Parts: sequence; C-alpha cells; structure tokens
Amino acid sequence: MHRVAKSRLLRACAAVAVTLTASLSADAASTCLVGGFTLQDRRDLAALRTAAESACPCASFAKRGPYRSCVKDVIDAALLAGDLRGDCKRTARKTLTAATCGNDKVACGRVKLADDSFSCRVSRDTACSDNARFQRTECAEQTHCADVVDWTAGTCFDVRDLGPYAPGYRSITYTKDSAFQPGNPRVLQTSIWYPAPAGSAPINGSTGGVADAPLDGSGGPYPIVLFSHGSCGYPLQSIFMLPRLASHGFIVIAPPHPGNTLSDFPNCASINAQAASAVERPNDMVYVLDQIIAAGLDSGSPFFGAVDETRVAMTGHSFGGLTTYLVAAIEPRIIAAIPMAPATSSSSELEIPSMLMLGNVDSVVNNASARAAYERSATPKMLVEIEHAGHYAFSNLCFAGNDCNPPTTLTQPESHALVLRYVLPFLKVHLEGNTDWAPLLGPPAQPGFLYTADD
Repeated sequence: MHRVAKSRLLRACAAVAVTLTASLSADAASTCLVGGFTLQDRRDLAALRTAAESACPCASFAKRGPYRSCVKDVIDAALLAGDLRGDCKRTARKTLTAATCGNDKVACGRVKLADDSFSCRVSRDTACSDNARFQRTECAEQTHCADVVDWTAGTCFDVRDLGPYAPGYRSITYTKDSAFQPGNPRVLQTSIWYPAPAGSAPINGSTGGVADAPLDGSGGPYPIVLFSHGSCGYPLQSIFMLPRLASHGFIVIAPPHPGNTLSDFPNCASINAQAASAVERPNDMVYVLDQIIAAGLDSGSPFFGAVDETRVAMTGHSFGGLTTYLVAAIEPRIIAAIPMAPATSSSSELEIPSMLMLGNVDSVVNNASARAAYERSATPKMLVEIEHAGHYAFSNLCFAGNDCNPPTTLTQPESHALVLRYVLPFLKVHLEGNTDWAPLLGPPAQPGFLYTADD
C-alpha cells in the first residue's frame, strides 16, 4: 500500500534540479540564504514579498512589463532602506518575477517521473500537461513559482492550505483502570478531530474545530492518527496541526495523561509523576484506539462506518514522542510513526515507516540520543531537523527562553509552517496511501531544514 521512497542519490539529484529550475537559483543562493544570514534573509525576503503584493497586486496588471517595473521599484526601495541585503537582490528578483502577473500564463508544477524531482515554469495552460517525462499540474491557486516549489514540490498540493473538509471536534470522556496503580480509575477527557462537511462553522479558537459538527462520511472510512502530548502538556497543545490533519481526511485522537498534564503542574514534572506516566501513557493510547475503533462499529455512534482500523499512525511531542516509540513497540495496529522532539532511551527504535522531527536548537531533550534512535530504526525512515527551532516548534505553547526566543529562533507561525511541510505529506503517503504526495517527501527546495532519508 505504501510507496517505496527513492534512493538518497536520486533525492540529492532532486534537490539540485529544484535549485536550478525554481525561483531560487543555485548561483543566487550562493551568497543569499546561507550561513549566519539565513534566518534574517528568509524573513527579509518574506517581508519583501508582502510589500510587493501590496504595491504590485498581481491581478491589477494586464502586461508583464509594468509588473516587473513595479517589482523592481519595491526591491530597490528595500535595498535603499537596508531592509534587504545586496547579496539577496538577485534572489529577490528571481522570486518575484517568476510569476503569472501581467500575462495569461499559469504556474505549472512539474514532477519528473523518473525520480520525483520537481520544478515550476510559468507557461501557457496548453503546455501544462503530462508527457512521457513529467507529470505537470496547473497550480491555479498560485501566482509565483516560488510557492509551487517551496510548498507543493511541484504537485500543487499546498501544505499551508486546509483540506477539503472542515475540522469537526468532539470531546469524549473515557474511564479506564490505571496500569500503574490497578484499581484506580483514570479519566481521559479525550479530544477528537474528524472530517466534517465543508463550510461547517463556527471554528472554535480554543479547539481549532467545529464543536459536535456532523461527520462527513463521503471520504471514509478514514485513517486514524493518535497524538500524545508532552510532559505537563495537554491534548489541545498542538492545535496548529491536529485540526488541519482532520481537514485532510484523518480522524485525530488526543487523550490527556492524568498526573502528567498542565493542570497537574508543578507535580506533573516530579520524578514520581514521570515514572508513573511512562507506564500509563502507552496504555492510555491503546485504550483510546480501542474506543474509536469500537465507535466505528457502533451504529449509534457518530463515527459509525467512518473508522479504518487498518490504517493507524502514532505521533507525539516530547514525552509524547517517547510515548510514540513505546506504543509502536507494543501495538501492531500502528503502521507509521512521527516522534517530534522526543525524549528517547537507549532502547528507543521503530520498526515501521517513520519520520523523526527535531528542532536543532532544542535544549529540553537530547537530540543526539534521538538521532541514535533514528540510526537504530528500520527503513524507510526520515530525519527532518528544523533550523533555528527549539523544543516548542511542535506546540502552540511557547515558553520564553532559549527554545522560544524570537527573533533569534523562529516564531511559532514560522515553525508551524515548516512542521506541516513534512507531517501532512508523510501521513498522506505512509498512512493514507496517496503516493501523489510523495514528491513532498524529498529534499526541500527552501532553506531551513537539515534533511536525511534512508530507504
């Protein structure tokens, strides 16, 4: 059911092809977006893009010449004001002029069939069609090839967009026996996001979903994604991601881990609480998995007929990342895993398709230990490290300090976009079985990642 990833050599070739054909060319990137200037260059170029879209609205130009002249003025003004380094002038011009503005052409995403390398060209719509070498897609929502390459890998699937469904949300309370202290009940007020009919409203800002919306069964049965929160965290800690996954056709389940939640602070961080939670957490996750599968078989449940028990993924943040390793080791229904900024032990490893995600300035967990767990894990596997990101890149929470210290580190929105850049495609390919998203799992065209893949 799963697509076998391409070799590391082909992935490297893909990165070269993207760099040569996309809006950010190799020679332009040689002095811009590298070294100690990388983060500031990225922010300056993003600000320039915003300024250009304001001063030179794409839809207002009937001819390409006036558009390019307008963009040039914006770039020159940024250079004069010191808002853009001179080394980035060429990069900026290529990014802004590789656009459909001022003509009747389209941004055409191209994926090379031989190796999944990707690129984009501004071309006539009649030329944006498949041939023996390329799968070509007209990216109707994109005006700039930079977006087609950076955020869709030539596929036109933009990871920043919500999916075809609205994210529905339900809170269901389950009660189970304690694994650490048998006979003591554990109350799991569990958050569940699921595909709801498009247009469902209103979306609650606290949950990211539409409360008790009906489930849209048209695309079911849906794969299951289990999420385990961090130590002293809570089920809603990563709503930048979990409702978005539901909008793309996943049922997402996030229970609390009583004794190790934010409401248990400060005792949640004690050695005793951590030791107990290491035992309780895997059982919590398996229990809620059993409950949602049972709900899918219950004609009286809103999830009746909508749950695919053969496609289950496990993910989690920090202690939830360690929980991901623990659950995958005992639960054969888990077929894919994404530990994020995980705590790890000398025995942590995965035998299923996996993607380890790290912030490369994480001061909370031991990244070296996590990389060792990656080395022990079976293939196919990916290691994606986000540069200038700390421990809380995978959460909506941000505790001021070395791990969340903008502008030295990424802001939460900057981090979240880069997390989604890989999480959604990984689940689409390895859980949903949709190989059309596979090019997005190759090396990134944009800076900001340290990337490794082993097939």
